[in-house]
Amino acid sequence: MTEHDHIDGYREWFLSGEELDATRTKIAALNRRAVGRGFTGRIKVEARPATRSHVPAQGAPTVTEHGFAVTISGEPPCYSGWRFIAAADVIPQRPATAADQPAGAAADSPGIAAGAARVVLRYAPGADPIDNATVRPGECDHCHTVRARGTTILVQHERSGELRQVGRSCLKDFLGHTALPVFIDADQIADQVERSMRGAQQAAAWDLHSVLTYAWATVETYGWAPASSPHSTRDLVAEALAGGPRSTEVLASIRAKLPEGEQMAPRIVTDLVNGLEGRGGYEANLLSILNAGVVDRRKHLGLAVSTITAWHRISQANARSAKPEPSRTIGYAGEIGAAITLSGTITTAMWIDGYHRNSPPQRLIILDCGDAVAKMITAAGWADDIDRGEPLTVTATVKAHTDYDGVPQTVLVRPKRLDHPQVADPRPAPAGPVWEQVRQVPPQARFQTAPLASGPPPTPDLAV
Repeated sequence: MTEHDHIDGYREWFLSGEELDATRTKIAALNRRAVGRGFTGRIKVEARPATRSHVPAQGAPTVTEHGFAVTISGEPPCYSGWRFIAAADVIPQRPATAADQPAGAAADSPGIAAGAARVVLRYAPGADPIDNATVRPGECDHCHTVRARGTTILVQHERSGELRQVGRSCLKDFLGHTALPVFIDADQIADQVERSMRGAQQAAAWDLHSVLTYAWATVETYGWAPASSPHSTRDLVAEALAGGPRSTEVLASIRAKLPEGEQMAPRIVTDLVNGLEGRGGYEANLLSILNAGVVDRRKHLGLAVSTITAWHRISQANARSAKPEPSRTIGYAGEIGAAITLSGTITTAMWIDGYHRNSPPQRLIILDCGDAVAKMITAAGWADDIDRGEPLTVTATVKAHTDYDGVPQTVLVRPKRLDHPQVADPRPAPAGPVWEQVRQVPPQARFQTAPLASGPPPTPDLAV
């Protein structure tokens, strides 16, 4: 949320859609409380779609944000035919000094009069500004006295247009009310709105062209990283778009690819709008972002950033379909339940989440074996080092025979990589069976040497 002065002197904010909703809710609550206290005016929020731009770093492409230009307006309260215009606060006087005389002015030039009072006017919502010089500080048109008053109220008759200033202590008598009328100025409303928004501000929505420019440069520099990664592509793009100290490192890394991203952004939108056909799911959501041209940072940034990978997939598919390939017949490999060995080229190697919450990520591998296509999912360590286009030989068990886009696929389970496939022995096989010669082993005693000497047992020695 940012604030600046409106061309007509009113305060204006640049809010996101969520901030605008919160502001309207806050103003509605203020209106209800003010009416309960006798407030007869009306406070309203006026908003119109707007954009703003900033440069995250010197030399970087401009980032455009979409949001709403918001002002607080309404109708000033009216009591007994007198409409409240503003509260005039008197600034404390100070003695005039030489510094008050304009540079080069004569000593007797008026400059700023000694002890001149200054006033600040706090207008009611919807009130028209008036000349500050017409205000007479400290004077009341009801009691006709001049004294040190901190604030006087400026009121205007709703029929004659007569403007009067009345001291706060004289308001009840002037209007004939038994209670002090309620006055709420625009600054009080703005302060309450800003206080309620403090700490909950959200960036306005980014322009799709800006998001795609920085997303292209980020993917080309760092590669694609899903939202579950510590440094996901979505988070890196958000830092680059927002600018500031945290984005310095990211912007320095992707700077060389940003001009290319600016050129690719409109082409990506055109290709995907013409190439995506989904009426539901991911493709339908992506088409909604592309057609809207606006990206909500908190809700849709990840979806918008994935446009880059979606464009790469469609471009590769179009390139394969445009390239003539010799006709071939693809069938199933092996019988279900059989152990087989397949060799081919990896056409897909992507990471997917595990089956359970705490299970490790797994690798989905599609292997083109020429006359067969094999599909396998594994969390084995050897799958960490493979990439598309590389050759691969695996031994696995056939789980099922399925079809994908009309192409037969052989689903494998428990695949094991064969780094060095067995090569057939070039030596010719023997003509007949070879029998091993077995020689009989002669019988042997359990002990090779008798444990006791042979002969009759010794005569026991009898002692007398």
